[in-house]
Amino acid sequence: MFILSSCSPRINISKVNQSSVDLKTINFEPKGIYPKPLVKFFVKKIKTPDKINISSGIELYKVSYFTADEEGKRILVSGLLAIPRNKKIKGIVAYLHGTNNNRLNAPSRPSQDEGLAISAIFAGGGYLCLIPDFIGFGISTEVHTYLHSETTVNTTVDLLKLGSEICTVLTRKEINNLFLVGFSQRGHATAAVHRFIEINPIKGLNLLASSAIAGAYNLKEISVPYAIENNSVYYLGYVANSYCHIYKKPLSSIISAPYDSTVPKIFDGNHSLDQISVRLPKKALDFYTKEILNDLKSGQNDWFTEKLSENQTFDWKPRSIFRIYFGASDKDVSPQDAIATYQHMKRLGGNVQLIELGNLNHIQSAYSGLPKTRVFFDSLTFIRQKQILLP
Repeated sequence: MFILSSCSPRINISKVNQSSVDLKTINFEPKGIYPKPLVKFFVKKIKTPDKINISSGIELYKVSYFTADEEGKRILVSGLLAIPRNKKIKGIVAYLHGTNNNRLNAPSRPSQDEGLAISAIFAGGGYLCLIPDFIGFGISTEVHTYLHSETTVNTTVDLLKLGSEICTVLTRKEINNLFLVGFSQRGHATAAVHRFIEINPIKGLNLLASSAIAGAYNLKEISVPYAIENNSVYYLGYVANSYCHIYKKPLSSIISAPYDSTVPKIFDGNHSLDQISVRLPKKALDFYTKEILNDLKSGQNDWFTEKLSENQTFDWKPRSIFRIYFGASDKDVSPQDAIATYQHMKRLGGNVQLIELGNLNHIQSAYSGLPKTRVFFDSLTFIRQKQILLP
């Protein structure tokens, strides 16, 4: 506590808010200042198989900003901003967090898991790190738009634009190098954001590479059928609740009674995983309707399978490096999804790499993939950034 109290925030909140019209709409809430020894402690506590080098202390802020929901309406969301305490910033990293069901676990709180740990890994390594909470978490009380590409992109890109301006105010330089990394559900999100930025570049940012760890990409043909095969009713309930909300369809069109009335009550952002799991059936065959199960098995189309196809993120050609990590023993997300996505992107001529992490499960893949991602990003930071001193 003595060490923490002796530090003061580098960011001048009033100055940042005055720097542009857009930034005046943002609220900043300091969330802690952590010296280098404490950051090293956080990283050591994660127990990753590979060592992660730490070069800086970090400071954290909860950032509130506006984005567009599935109907294009302007809504207020939040995220975590983590900046290195030293004055050299290598680039900007956007970390897109894994599947979350409890608003209390939003990265902007932040917890010692994703919020502090990810900030330690990347901001502690010299990057300005941005972690969106996404719609439905943090200050947002809307239904979480699970595996919905458009709102995921909106929330991430809007934070990136603001983060770039914040970085410029902090350093009085343009920091151009941009990296994306996401785990699990956000492996899908990382692909969606990468694809969008290559079509719609963000002024002042140069996307060098993305790292997607244990992600789901081919939702209709691989991801959802794999969840059914493994009786992953948690994921199946999550995507059904999200899509029925977004596309204004009754839950009974996907989920059998009585669970169609239970699902919206438990996927409200206020329940833990255990509280959700005990109210769901053990088998997917007792959860989804026979019609939906038959359509997914036979490849027939209905509104749900059409929307799964619409939100897929495997069918495109990356120009910047898109690296795919996966564990061979992942029961949550199909390893075949990673392999098939890589093969498809490669056939299209995409700049894609496939890294098998070994015989690892879903969570183990994150612990293995994150330090490798840091090393990967570090290897690319030699690319010259614009060193334009501002007046």
